[in-house]
Amino acid sequence: MDRGLKNTPRYRRLFPGDWIERLIVGMLFAVSAGGVYAMTGSVLPAVLFGLLVALVAVGVVTQL
Repeated sequence: MDRGLKNTPRYRRLFPGDWIERLIVGMLFAVSAGGVYAMTGSVLPAVLFGLLVALVAVGVVTQL
């Protein structure tokens, strides 16, 4: 077993310097919320769906 990988954390937090990760999450939120709004014409479900997609994207980005 490689000793260098023994004490590394499994997940990491998003830090202020992680601008590309925040850009990815923001783009996914904007595109998904905009698409739902264009299909339904309703703001609240679009924002809620966008927040759900952003939450999943944050979870994926922290595992990268």
